[in-house]
Amino acid sequence: MKTPDASNTDDFRHRYGPWAVIAGGSEGIGQSFALQLAARGLHLVLLARRAPALEETAALIRATHAVEVVTASVDLTAGQLEQTIPALCADRDVGLVIYNAGSMHGAGLFLDQPLERALGLVQLNCVGPLWFTHHFGRRLRQRGRGGIVLMSSMAGLAGTGFAAAYAASKAFDIVLAESLWFELRTAGVDVLGLIAGATRTPAMERSGIRFQDSQAAAATADGLGPNVVPMEPDAVAAEALAHLSEGPVWIAGVRNRDAADWLRRAARSEIVTAMSTASAQLYGLSIHG
Repeated sequence: MKTPDASNTDDFRHRYGPWAVIAGGSEGIGQSFALQLAARGLHLVLLARRAPALEETAALIRATHAVEVVTASVDLTAGQLEQTIPALCADRDVGLVIYNAGSMHGAGLFLDQPLERALGLVQLNCVGPLWFTHHFGRRLRQRGRGGIVLMSSMAGLAGTGFAAAYAASKAFDIVLAESLWFELRTAGVDVLGLIAGATRTPAMERSGIRFQDSQAAAATADGLGPNVVPMEPDAVAAEALAHLSEGPVWIAGVRNRDAADWLRRAARSEIVTAMSTASAQLYGLSIHG
């Protein structure tokens, strides 16, 4: 099958339109995805928990692009997706599904946090993507074209102290995307595991992350060490859409790709120590307990 040209709006819209569903589409990278897809002429179904933020993004899109925007306030950790999403999308020809939900909510030692917090991350970052890819993947396979993007993190490339459940759940997303890429590629469905590093989003800032000035060095749990500078959401979304047909995995940002190269070469204990130290620095925690 012909590889779609991401820079050709008509080609992109035929391949991945006319509707796109974005889980976690109210702000940050999700909002950037929404605006960039609307610019390509795709209609949007935006899902997120916070209704006011959803409506603000929808209003912005409607004011700047001639596309339809449907919003639904959905708690992706509630385990009730099958009661909302199928009816919402039943009459819409969905060609692209982006599961963007799942940012890190603070940091701390695994045993010092409530188990419910870790289980919530598993529900959000593992169960949610499973449900979305199973539900929409069958539709896309029958359709014979389309795309799926699963948002992951540099933290998913290695064990990370102070973010154990988050890192583990993001590793799940990478492996799921790789597996589905293999299973669906002959059906004309592109699957991309998007690995983002530190990104300047409202959710990350709410989590207590200590971003320094964008021109300065920043230690990050979603990168590696003190030389990673936070990316902007627009840049992350733009890279994902440009490389959507080049799965199974794309790492956004040259610095993050350089860090990933180091991860592939270093000893595992060294990697985990570096990632854990960076996580502690980012959230102002002591690595000595």
